[in-house]
Amino acid sequence: MRPFSRRHFLRLASLATLAPSLRAIEPFARTGAPRLRLSLAAYSFRDFFKDSTHAQKDVGEHKMSMPAFLDYCGEHGCEGAELTSYYFPKDVTDDYLRDVRRRAFVRGVSISGTAVGNNFARAKGPVLDTEVADLKRWIARAAVLGAPHIRVFAGSPEKGLALDEARRNCIAALEECCAYAGSLGIFLGIENHGGLVAEPDQLLDIVRAVNSPWFGVNLDTGNFHTADPYIDLARLAPYAVNVQIKSEIRRAGAKESEAADYARLASLLRAANYQGWVALEYEAAEDPWTGVPKALEALRPIFYGPAAEAAWTPLFDGKSLDGWKVTDFAGHGPVAVANGQIMIDEGELLSGITFAGEPPLRMNYELTVDAMKIQGDDFFCGLTFPVDKVCCTLVGGGWGGSLVGISSIDGIDASENSTTKFKKFEKNRWYRFRVRVTPAKIEAWIDDEQFVDVEITGRKISMRLGEIESSQPLGIATFRTKAALRDIKVRKL
Repeated sequence: MRPFSRRHFLRLASLATLAPSLRAIEPFARTGAPRLRLSLAAYSFRDFFKDSTHAQKDVGEHKMSMPAFLDYCGEHGCEGAELTSYYFPKDVTDDYLRDVRRRAFVRGVSISGTAVGNNFARAKGPVLDTEVADLKRWIARAAVLGAPHIRVFAGSPEKGLALDEARRNCIAALEECCAYAGSLGIFLGIENHGGLVAEPDQLLDIVRAVNSPWFGVNLDTGNFHTADPYIDLARLAPYAVNVQIKSEIRRAGAKESEAADYARLASLLRAANYQGWVALEYEAAEDPWTGVPKALEALRPIFYGPAAEAAWTPLFDGKSLDGWKVTDFAGHGPVAVANGQIMIDEGELLSGITFAGEPPLRMNYELTVDAMKIQGDDFFCGLTFPVDKVCCTLVGGGWGGSLVGISSIDGIDASENSTTKFKKFEKNRWYRFRVRVTPAKIEAWIDDEQFVDVEITGRKISMRLGEIESSQPLGIATFRTKAALRDIKVRKL
């Protein structure tokens, strides 16, 4: 392998020490398995609340109160309830909020969050100051309610205000409000809701600019009207702090909406390892008294049923190399199976195994393998895997035994690109390597610690030139190192 200079090591190590200060504007690094918790947004019954800031239809006896909405959520099996601010009494008191919080607890329903309507795309002055003050007032109310999250808007630039100025003012207002929200332990989630954030890139620019660990995306699945909204939602999902799921989507140029693919939405959230609330926000034409129960019934098995989590498919039977072949590296070490493990002996350079045939999946999947270094001082798990029509390698313990990264991104290998990390690997200890591949990104974990989280839209993904290319499309290699492998498996996202 190419020598790894002391100067380059020190430069990368210094960058690593800066990483924690940048995490506020990076995707959330969630360890463990994804979890989707079903909530219901009060907005689903927007025409029926007796207390409302909006004009109401004449709905006769169907008037809804916030306590009655909590009862409805409990009766329909929702874990949570999203209590939209528009449907509280105009002069709501803390006593009222505490009564609502108590009602939720007694009914076994968690308050998943609340939502406000604001416009921060305004010129500096009294109007913007009022918008900020109104949000801060609801942050304080959310603390009384026990709501951990508030949905906020960016807004649309007021007439005569330049777009750049509106964006700067919005970011400054969000940072000010996040500072207050964070002091009370409350997240603010900006919704993909037109105006300054009508397109994914516009939203991501603002999310990355707001320097607060208490800020993220309120991902509304019905608000992108692009050619393929699912792809755009997948790009934003890693930044989500709350999700509002709609029963319909509308593609660019379509005259009518189409039924949302709940399974695909759940899949892209799991692919982002999302762990949190998913609130049904029902906006379809059908009456919510009949439409909401049907939507909840459709979502429940996708979130919680036996099919909610795709089953893992073993790729190693624990007894033989059936389905695999020894990779024909020059001077490779012998490979054998013993005691439920694949033993790869040290070679002159590379040794390893390659999947015999087409890999089970090339996109939207997770792949795991347990690997142990037995002898040697270089990588003991060079996991090559497909990314659609191309391949790349997750290097575990390279360049002297500690480097982790992906080879290659934009033609740059694991020692020099943005995925470069370092970890001390002990000999004779098992480590679980897991990669996740989606159209939006490549992610990788060692045990439960995330080491790779790289967006791949518009990036060149490729193999490092050399013999390692023989590991394609799916293979595991070592470099001058003896290693053991076990529990190789894959699952579709």
